[in-house]
Amino acid sequence: MGCRFGAALAEAGHHVLLLDGWPDHVLAINTSGLKVTDEHGTRIIRIQAKLFPADKDPADLLIVFAKATATAEVAEAAAPAIGPDTLVLTLQNGLGNIEALLPHVSRDRLLAGTTTLGTELVGPGHIRALGSGETVLGGLGLPFHTERLRATLATASLAVRAAADPLAVIWAKVAFNCVMNSLCTIASIPVSALALYPGFDELASTILDEVAAVAAAEGVVVDTAGALALMKAQFDPAASGNHLASTLQDLLAGRPTEIAHLNGAIAARAAAHGIPAPANALITQLVQLLEATSGRRVTSVHP
Repeated sequence: MGCRFGAALAEAGHHVLLLDGWPDHVLAINTSGLKVTDEHGTRIIRIQAKLFPADKDPADLLIVFAKATATAEVAEAAAPAIGPDTLVLTLQNGLGNIEALLPHVSRDRLLAGTTTLGTELVGPGHIRALGSGETVLGGLGLPFHTERLRATLATASLAVRAAADPLAVIWAKVAFNCVMNSLCTIASIPVSALALYPGFDELASTILDEVAAVAAAEGVVVDTAGALALMKAQFDPAASGNHLASTLQDLLAGRPTEIAHLNGAIAARAAAHGIPAPANALITQLVQLLEATSGRRVTSVHP
């Protein structure tokens, strides 16, 4: 996702530096450019990339797309680029990212939100940008920062909407991912395949009701009916139907998943509030089972 946003901003004329911890990825981008494949074909975008840590050169804007499991580590590595006027935006999945960033940036310059843009990493220096989507964000502090950032992203033809309550936006995305990411990962299927299961609405509602109960205990309202409708809209191949959920991509690539910051976070916070969340707890255990046994996966039956 960082490459997708970085590519859009670079093509709009902004000076962009991609920070990453994968040497092969950084080398490929610096050597041959960033390769972006979308519905129009494949193009090369010349953009600079650097391995962490960041240089002591304050940025105007730092967008964090790291996996939630690495937020604290990435925030520490990127800290040299956070100056007194730097805006920091997290568009990450899961819960706990804001808390991990606050030690490095004042609350009035931290913005948060979500994006429905789909992106897949094809290989070092190569991403596949899937369909269109919307980015929704808001500030935890001063509201004028939200408009400033919305205008900047709009120059890169990124559809952006300001939200008065970014925490509500984050919880809505958490609710979405606690269903879509986890179920697609357990079943090892693309998003659209969920439509084949006649019990999807019931299963999704069970998970969503637990998420909503925990959110309510923390002062946030989750629209479960709206979340379910949004999920079913993604079944269309023209939307994100052929997309592989990020948790499934991580599992297939042998990377740690964000399950502890999705269903696992719901189960943990539910326990802290004395609220039952058996579905999210079980889903967490199942995905963790898949992670632990990835090297022994059976892919065919031998007579």
